[in-house]
Amino acid sequence: MPTRALLAGAVGIVVCSVLLAVLARHALAVVPLVLLLGVAGFVLNPAIYGRVFAIAVQAPTLAGATTVSAFQLGISLVPVLAAAALDAGAGITVIPWLGAGLAAITTVPVLLDRMMSSRGA
Repeated sequence: MPTRALLAGAVGIVVCSVLLAVLARHALAVVPLVLLLGVAGFVLNPAIYGRVFAIAVQAPTLAGATTVSAFQLGISLVPVLAAAALDAGAGITVIPWLGAGLAAITTVPVLLDRMMSSRGA
């Protein structure tokens, strides 16, 4: 079920990002955490597409295009947020904290979708 993968990916990103922020000075911890962060992010992509295509059965091309556009928007905006935080004087560990916060925020619509889907089923 895509919901489990979405939650697992988002929670994985939260956990890895928090650990990266806390353990940033320890290279032996950072290297595997970056790998795990990539795995958690990789889990999200097919799960998001699976859910979007399940919702938008009658408009798969539009759903796919919108999803790709949303990914590109996120890829563009997150560095801007990080740069703004660094420019404001925050330390480098603000970047994983931002990632953790954004990933935590994504759990809200996933849980709402799960709740709404279970009511409609």
